[in-house]
Amino acid sequence: MRSFILPVILFILLILESITINLLPSSILALDLYYIPHWLLVFSILITIYYDELHSYYGILNGVLFAFLFELIYTDLLGIYLLAYAVALYMVHLLKRFLHKNFIVTFLLVTVSLIVAEFILFALYFIVGQVDLTLTDFISLRLIPTVLINILFLLIIYPIFAKRLMIWKEKHEQLQ
Repeated sequence: MRSFILPVILFILLILESITINLLPSSILALDLYYIPHWLLVFSILITIYYDELHSYYGILNGVLFAFLFELIYTDLLGIYLLAYAVALYMVHLLKRFLHKNFIVTFLLVTVSLIVAEFILFALYFIVGQVDLTLTDFISLRLIPTVLINILFLLIIYPIFAKRLMIWKEKHEQLQ
């Protein structure tokens, strides 16, 4: 039963990502800014930091699987979110060896991962011709609002899941 907790949470986040923007006040939406929730990526980063060992890849596997599901449901091109999330999560997996597990490190890793993923998404969509934004427009209209809304999400879920993921990891290790 415990092995299904993380995918269930990610599935719920997959559903919530699609309806969240509709819940924002219309005054915020009228600003012509793009708010892209990457809650699957943020939670997968928490899994990678607080649940994964150095030799396990639950965060990366779950993140990539749900990025693919996200693409199947919401986008026209397959593989772009998968690549962006995989690169960002693998980067976190490599960096966590050298960093402590605390809020500041998590905050910085989430911020850098969101920026990396967004630049990969922008570059690939620009190459295939689905985005016509300039780099400065991308940074001001999409990157900054996207990073801010996802940091807000991190501030909400971090107190709930950081310690809980470590407890689940200990219980998982005891079962093995």
